Formats: sequence, structure tokens, C-alpha cells
Amino acid sequence: MADESGLQFNILGKYAGFVTRLLAFVLDQIVLAVIFTFAGLGIQFVVNAFRINQWLGLYDIPPHVAVIIGAVIYITVVLAYNIGFWMLAGQTPGKRVMGVRIVRSDGQRLRIGNAIRRQLAYLLSGILFLGFLWILIDDQRQAFHDVLAGTIVVYSWPEEEMQGTMVRDRIQRLVRERREARRQRGHA
Repeated sequence: MADESGLQFNILGKYAGFVTRLLAFVLDQIVLAVIFTFAGLGIQFVVNAFRINQWLGLYDIPPHVAVIIGAVIYITVVLAYNIGFWMLAGQTPGKRVMGVRIVRSDGQRLRIGNAIRRQLAYLLSGILFLGFLWILIDDQRQAFHDVLAGTIVVYSWPEEEMQGTMVRDRIQRLVRERREARRQRGHA
């Protein structure tokens, strides 16, 4: 029977795979869609209820201007969502549900530079989806945006035991325990 610490090592600190990361991404897109839906409905209600467009003299906004305004708002919210969650928690809500966390390649928390580079490099990864498919062949399961930003995505279960600790510290402790177990097996 496997002991509990051996079981934890099998999950905690291992590089997150393609499917897990894809599901986390999909969950985040659902969260963003819900945010935008309710925000759009709220804005529409306020504008119509208080006739704000008439106060501002905006009777008919040209469609291309509305699209530009919407795109700027969308980009701003997505940047704030991703970079904010990466910096504050090391994971977005979707990544939290899937039990993964983003850390720098050395196991430390992300810095603002890493987070911005990672977000901008998403565009490059999205070209023909090749940057994301890179996860399937990379030893550390890094997507192209991870390579450019110097980040890795690792499993962080069990979350309740992770509170108040750095992922790096847990990984290092478990690696030491595994090395010690190997050394003891070698002497036995």
C-alpha cells in the first residue's frame, strides 16, 4: 500500500499536461463570458434606464466605433483577469479548479515581467495553435508562451495543504523526501 507522501509526490509539482491546461483555459473562458454577459446587460440597463446616451449626445454610435470600444474593454478585462490572478494567486479560477499553478522555472512566484511576457506570448502561441501543441513534445510541458516567459505550469493538489506555503517549498521538500527514499532503498 502506498503511503500518503508518495501519493502526493505523484501529483504535486509535476508538470501539468495538455488536457488539464486546455480544460483550465476553457473554464476561464466560461468565467470571462459570464462576466462580459452580465456586465453588458448591466451597462445596457443603466444606459437605457437613465438615457445616458442622450445626455452625452450619442444618439447613434457607428458600429465600427462600438466594436473598437468593445474590443478595448475586452482586452483590458482579459489582461487584468489573467495577469491579476497570476500575480495574486499563481492561478486563474480555471487553473485552480484543475489543480494547477503557474510558477517561474525556478519554482518562485511570477513577477510582473513574467506575467506580461506570458500574456503577450499567448498571441504567438495562438498562431495555428502550434505554441499550445508544443506542450505535447516538451519535457517540462511548456507551451511556447511559457518558454518565452520563463514559466512552468505544475500540479498543486492538494490545495488545502498548499495554503500559506510556496509551491516551490513543497516541491523541494517532496524532492528531498524522494531522494532520501531512493538512497535508503539503495542501502537496503
